[in-house]
Amino acid sequence: MLGTLVAVKPATWFVNAGLRTLRAFVPSLARPDDTFAAQWLSGHELDLYQGMDRRDRDHACRVARALLAAHPGAPATVVRAALLHDVGKSAVPYRAWERIVVHLCRPWREARGEAAGRDDTGDAGATPAVGLVGLLAWHRRHAARGAEMILAAGGDPEVAALVRHHHDPRGFAGAELIRAADADT
Repeated sequence: MLGTLVAVKPATWFVNAGLRTLRAFVPSLARPDDTFAAQWLSGHELDLYQGMDRRDRDHACRVARALLAAHPGAPATVVRAALLHDVGKSAVPYRAWERIVVHLCRPWREARGEAAGRDDTGDAGATPAVGLVGLLAWHRRHAARGAEMILAAGGDPEVAALVRHHHDPRGFAGAELIRAADADT
């Protein structure tokens, strides 16, 4: 199994996973750049962003900055979607151990050919089920749930579509940029 993980993930993933694990246990280490986010988001989108856990806001800013570093001319809708790509996780608080389990399980699911955001079945706004299986199912639906939250708040449908497809970007070039930046942070 470890060989599969190493074959699937670059070395930077392991470094970033370690840093995210540390921030999972010590949220004060997360330093979201809310001023940067406010330059891109406004109104309801900014409200959704501000409702995210500080660790998720920190990650969102890192993803948006990585995206802009790789693609300086990226459309504003793609940058806004990068800042909101994990907003669907904000519907319930994630405990530190849950954040770690989700991120440790994802590479093995990906190695088996499962896209992390492919399970858009069922009610994306439903309460998470109990246990590990429920936690993983809840996480798999965060992209769809985030898109629904953006639309319900009166947000941009294009931003919502990019958020919905950020783990399975087929046919969405902007979502592919977010996915690549997300993988590097």
